[in-house]
Amino acid sequence: MQYTRNSFYIPLMTRLRPMGSTVDVETANRHGLRWLHDVANQRKHETIQARPCDRWLEEQQSMLALPPEKKEYDVHPGENLVSFDNPVTLFVPLIMGC
Repeated sequence: MQYTRNSFYIPLMTRLRPMGSTVDVETANRHGLRWLHDVANQRKHETIQARPCDRWLEEQQSMLALPPEKKEYDVHPGENLVSFDNPVTLFVPLIMGC
């Protein structure tokens, strides 16, 4: 988070402030995509010791595709439900040791 703040957000605010602009969602998204492509994904990440863009390409190779469509099941919530709730009086003898 600190990296993003110092490398993206503060410089963006500094550039926009003299023009009287503020950082809104649309502006942040537009500039953020450029920053990700040109800056953040190009640097060597300290933790993984690789560029995020290279690591993403490696990980994409091992990702599984999503199922083609959602499966429908025969079980429908609310049908034939069994309640496991019992009145408190049922537990009194157990609590009292009887």
